[in-house]
Amino acid sequence: AMAEDGENNLYQKAVGMVTVFMGLIFFSAVIAFITTQLENKIEDLKKGRSSVVEKNHVLILGWGEMVVEIIRELIEANASEKDAAVVILSEQSKEDMDDFLSERLPDRKSTRIITRTGHISSLESLHRVAVTECKSVIILPEANEAAPQSEKITSDAKALKAILAVVASSREDKTKANIIAEIYDYTKREVMVNLAPDNITMVNTRDIVARIIVQTSRTTGLAVVYSTLIGFDGSEIYFHRANWKNRSFGELTFAFEDGVPIGVRKSNGEIVLNPAVDHVLESDDAIIIIAEDDSSIKCQDRALFQPQPLPLRDMRRTKSKERELIIGWNAKAPIIIREYANYILPGSIIHVILPEGNDTAARSLAELKRANPDINIETIEANPLVSDDLLAIKPFEYDNVILLNQIEEDTEKLDSTTITILLLLREILQSHATKTGEAVRTQLISEVMNSDNLELIARTGVNDSIISYQMISKIMAQVAENPEILSVYQGLFSEEGSEIYLKPLHLYIEQIPGQVTVADLMALAQQRNEVMIGYRYNSKANDVRANFGIEVNMPKGTVIQPHPDDRLIVLAEDEL
Repeated sequence: AMAEDGENNLYQKAVGMVTVFMGLIFFSAVIAFITTQLENKIEDLKKGRSSVVEKNHVLILGWGEMVVEIIRELIEANASEKDAAVVILSEQSKEDMDDFLSERLPDRKSTRIITRTGHISSLESLHRVAVTECKSVIILPEANEAAPQSEKITSDAKALKAILAVVASSREDKTKANIIAEIYDYTKREVMVNLAPDNITMVNTRDIVARIIVQTSRTTGLAVVYSTLIGFDGSEIYFHRANWKNRSFGELTFAFEDGVPIGVRKSNGEIVLNPAVDHVLESDDAIIIIAEDDSSIKCQDRALFQPQPLPLRDMRRTKSKERELIIGWNAKAPIIIREYANYILPGSIIHVILPEGNDTAARSLAELKRANPDINIETIEANPLVSDDLLAIKPFEYDNVILLNQIEEDTEKLDSTTITILLLLREILQSHATKTGEAVRTQLISEVMNSDNLELIARTGVNDSIISYQMISKIMAQVAENPEILSVYQGLFSEEGSEIYLKPLHLYIEQIPGQVTVADLMALAQQRNEVMIGYRYNSKANDVRANFGIEVNMPKGTVIQPHPDDRLIVLAEDEL
């Protein structure tokens, strides 16, 4: 019996040992499986392959130099929200995107930035970034404006496929997201808009920047005004509806504590900028207003300000023939010349400095000369990087000198070339002023790719710098929040109708008073059928930190001690 007990104990021990051993193997296998899955999951997270759970976010498809400026604007737009999200989908690695954005955008306020790696035209990738749950989609061009035509064609192809993928993904979504994109080819742009006219907005950056360059050359400080209005930081443009009680547009100016009405959006969607002072608003109309924030826009039943009546001076500026110099050539140059032809008098001169062998530019200029026989359009062969070549052209004899970017992939190289030419021009202009004892009135307008170079360029004496990427990025961010705002910008940037000008105070009043209020000046501008939206202090015109002396949407009760050389920032039919 004892032997049997020993055998049983030995058997049980063997079974127990085998069981323990198998348990260890099984447990190890489970741990290994969990570890492997966890590592795979972590690897997926690192590579940006996991799905996002956000809703009502802004989705950015693609990667490029505009991404930082766009996100910077969206951060400002979301500053009043407790929790906001921007999701980026691109072929870049998640780690690279995160590192880049962490360095460039350390202060994100209430906005979370989520990056994912994938193809922007892949339905599976779009599903991972919750394309059906986002409020807007911004599709970035792969090629910048200064890129060669072959790269722009490739960029258009990828953007077109991305638009088709977003439309296909959102086909069953009742609240479809707004799609904002840039397509360089005009015909393809029209085809894409027709896919979903209510949801697709195309931003024509080439046309917008070209028009801004021309307008800026005609009004010193306008680039700063546009930069202030277009961005989310500070005052911006809103649509606002209220019970107008049959009041006129002019009366509404003084019915807002914060805000300057600049136009009307009629019930049929028509945009009217700077309507007549006695224009009576209909109940379904919305006003277009510049304000600090949409939450501060409140139309009162009575006038909050009683402006002091000031006598309007019967004086207007006279136009004369102009001389314009364009240095360089890109796709914006023909638009700039056509826009100038709409502004300048017959007999005016437009000279273009071209390098040798630019047949495309030569053909385009020949067509422009035929279309505008009253304007003297000529080419000059010279190297703008050579001081003697620039001096021979006598830039001080021109009203404006516009410096355009060449076709180049490296934006830093572009800006480096721009700064070099600007320094040469400044030296020539200063030398001429010293020799003659007369102030040079030539304005320098440059096209800048990197906004970080703005202050550096301002120190070279440039009156206005157009920051292409920053300006367009701001517009795309604004359109992402409100697509209807693009029609207002198009109206402001067009030669037709009213535009923004900075006009000298002495045009409005002969005897400059010791002090006036902003409301007084607004009423004075109304006598010229203009809308005053801001003021420029001449004493601060060269102060970068003081925004070059420009203030937009000032409190109407602000007391100003005016100087004859100060300027009113107005929305007007013309510059006279």
